[in-house]
Amino acid sequence: MFLRSVPRACAWLFAAASIVSAAGNWTLYRYGPFDVYTSGSARPARETLNELEQLRNAVGLVLGRQDLRPVWPIRVILFDSNSEAQRYPLSAFNRSRDGWVIALAPGGKAPLAEVARILVEDNTGRMPPSVETGLYRVFSTLDVQGTRVALGEPPADRTLEWALMHLLTVTPEHGGKARVFFSNLQQGADWVAAYHNAFAKTPAEIEAEADQYLKAGVFGTRPLSGASINPQRDFPPRRVEPAMAQVLLADLLNGDAAAEGYRAALNESGKLPEALEGLGMYAEAIDADSRSAACHAAYAGGEQDETKAREALQKAISLNPRWAAPLVRLAELESNPAAKVAHLKKATELEPRNVSYWQTLAEASLAAKDFNEAGRAWAAAERAATTDEDRERLRVARRQVETERTEHAERKQQAEQAQIQKLRDEMMARIREAEQRAKRDDPAAPADRKVVDWWDDPRPKNKASGTLDRVDCARGAVRLVLKTDDGKQLQFSMPDPSRVVVLGGSGEQTLACGPQKPPRRVSVEYYSQPDEKQKTAGEVNVVEFR
Repeated sequence: MFLRSVPRACAWLFAAASIVSAAGNWTLYRYGPFDVYTSGSARPARETLNELEQLRNAVGLVLGRQDLRPVWPIRVILFDSNSEAQRYPLSAFNRSRDGWVIALAPGGKAPLAEVARILVEDNTGRMPPSVETGLYRVFSTLDVQGTRVALGEPPADRTLEWALMHLLTVTPEHGGKARVFFSNLQQGADWVAAYHNAFAKTPAEIEAEADQYLKAGVFGTRPLSGASINPQRDFPPRRVEPAMAQVLLADLLNGDAAAEGYRAALNESGKLPEALEGLGMYAEAIDADSRSAACHAAYAGGEQDETKAREALQKAISLNPRWAAPLVRLAELESNPAAKVAHLKKATELEPRNVSYWQTLAEASLAAKDFNEAGRAWAAAERAATTDEDRERLRVARRQVETERTEHAERKQQAEQAQIQKLRDEMMARIREAEQRAKRDDPAAPADRKVVDWWDDPRPKNKASGTLDRVDCARGAVRLVLKTDDGKQLQFSMPDPSRVVVLGGSGEQTLACGPQKPPRRVSVEYYSQPDEKQKTAGEVNVVEFR
């Protein structure tokens, strides 16, 4: 390359100068998440754009997912001459400002495997690395001729990973079932379940089949339904202002060369928010009405005023709702445990492959004493991990959560039991107080006085004998549970325990709440008034211990 003959100290100046000279007549062709910029003729640009959109459609068909969208737009810069192209890094994606950008020389082809990787990673849960690597290799040779699309053209280097994915996605026997396989893996199913559910075979059977498939060396292709696109109609040309072209070219570079390109764009147009963002002048870019989520988030990262930082993060979320990072930053600023967990849950939904997000959610859930959510987050982090070491580390953390959850449940149970006992004690205190009050108000009659029965309640009375099994006390109401001598179980209500007469037995007899230990023989006199809803036979009037 010509740059190699330029002294290193002057290389960035040369690159910057090339930006100014190359930022002449540029045209944009846009469809879906793809932007193709060209300084040359329309046909190569439209063909490139059609190929990218057909790839997006094909990945969706194979995975069983519709309208796959990357978190960030994908921009392709097509140069009209090799002399212009050689001044820039070629055929490799770079994340710059608010999008992916790649430069192609005349006749160059977009790396379909890399585009497939971006689409898969931004739209699916984690799958085993060997599956994803093989899948990207299969898509790398997608053949696009207008709306006719064929999957499976074999690459020059054919690995077992590629052969397995080719077998599962291309061959008539397996191709129509592969989406079930991918869906199972994304949901955390193991190899055995995923292979069985999709193909009714074991992993060993499928892998042996793939090995033989690779050795045989006979590979067909699979036609796919292409997206209905008319490039002439659907890809209209749009003029690109010279200053914006300078920004796009600067996006391809790094360091001083990129900065000089952004400055040239500012000299061309004044306060261009994209150029200000490229220079790291985030506050100035926002003042210039930046529509970049990345710019607002970067500004929030350096803002000391928490209110302004929150506002900038909320703006970033509104500009790019698919981006998880601003939510994680909001969670860091949040003091309310529940709100912190809510932000992190949304972030993990948007980016389920990010192990650190799941781990942060698990830790926040633990702090909020939400042990169920913490356990789910640790399990999801384990599924998202890509190495055995990370999985084991997360497994240990998950077991620790289970231990803490058990201890928390035991402490909670003890507290509840203490509260129940307190209520029981208060109930019995009220019963004893009522008994004492009754004795004071109605002293015992003289021995020679005749006791005359007197009753004016119109409800019929009845009696039942048996074993008092338990006394249920809840919210001020009391219920007796009696097992009769013939094995039946009767329940009686006690709306006001202070009005129930307790007789018989040795010593002071009380109706202690809970199971009776040991159960005691009693005779119950009650008003016969069955209640189907409460399942009681009536209201207790007298309890006599035997």
